Amino acid sequence: MQKKLIALAVAAAFSAPAFADVSVYGVVDAALVHVSADGQKSDIQAVSGGLASSRIGVTGAEDLNNGMKAVVKLEYALDTETSAGIGAARQQMLAIAGDFGTFATGYLQTTGYDFGVKFDPMAGSAVSPLSVTSAGFIIGDNAVAKRAQRALAYISPDMAGVTVAVNYTTAFPSGLGNLGVADACTGAAPTVTAGNTTTPACTAGSLKTTAYLLSATYTGVQNLAVGGVYAATKDDNAGADNAKEYALGASYDLSVVKLFATYQSLKVDNSNASLKTASASVVAPVGPGAVAFSYSKNSKDAGDAKGMTVAWLQGLSKTTTFYAALEKVSQGDNSASYSVLNNALGGITSAQAAAMTPTGVRGSLNAGGSSTLLAVGLNKKF
Repeated sequence: MQKKLIALAVAAAFSAPAFADVSVYGVVDAALVHVSADGQKSDIQAVSGGLASSRIGVTGAEDLNNGMKAVVKLEYALDTETSAGIGAARQQMLAIAGDFGTFATGYLQTTGYDFGVKFDPMAGSAVSPLSVTSAGFIIGDNAVAKRAQRALAYISPDMAGVTVAVNYTTAFPSGLGNLGVADACTGAAPTVTAGNTTTPACTAGSLKTTAYLLSATYTGVQNLAVGGVYAATKDDNAGADNAKEYALGASYDLSVVKLFATYQSLKVDNSNASLKTASASVVAPVGPGAVAFSYSKNSKDAGDAKGMTVAWLQGLSKTTTFYAALEKVSQGDNSASYSVLNNALGGITSAQAAAMTPTGVRGSLNAGGSSTLLAVGLNKKF
């Protein structure tokens, strides 16, 4: 009997998965945008992900004993305007859930990402002014504070309206060797010659980077949600920057309009650099559609910026939305860092440069200059 049980356990571990509930989902979003900026030649581009990032994913869930559930989620980016096909992973998660909450591991969307989605109605879109003015920040692109590799996460059950989440990432750079056997800096194995062991020298950028994130969200009052996130990133490389970040957010549904607000702060230890960002947004339902307005402003050592977006969203069906959006970003006199659509006008190929008149003149964004984006697109969920 014992041998049969062992055989069954091995078969279950190594056979093809058989989740009871498996589904495929995704978003295909395409837009035509007109981009212009002070000091640069304007352009019209077809882009993927105007209102939301295009993606495809698979989820699977299986009921276990004692009310628990095993959950797997695999999600990947799409660029529907090129031949790139399925792109980089957005999340790859294996989790177990129950009355105790949820434990997960993998390449995870952190609680910092969840904060952005909850309190910024344009989060993840090409027309979000907050994604431009807070670039490199907790809900922007800061290393492990948005998505984390080799991560662990715990999300509590609802406790009288309060939900707590804890994330920890043991992020290793690519190429790192087997710790304890290979050198902890380069990943190369020690060299043994005539009984002498030579350990390879440390190489910058090869040490361990970790991050801790802690969040709490309260939804115990009808139509009101408030939340906060704290994140600490530690980089063991010599001269590297450690960062401490926090973000506060709130939303309130007045039925006729829904209000959103965020305040965020980033402090970098070694360079003593800091960034503060605030945003306010309004979404008002109108018939089968909605009008959305978002404003953000930052204060940064290297220069400040502000941005605003007004958008119209028209529901064509339960899963299809037509949208039109106008975004404008302006910056302080000493800054040329902030531009709509990730400064898309700045990066061109040599062939494109040669075809311009005069040759190669696309120009650089003027310090203190503004940029504008007008987008018309379609968003389809499946």
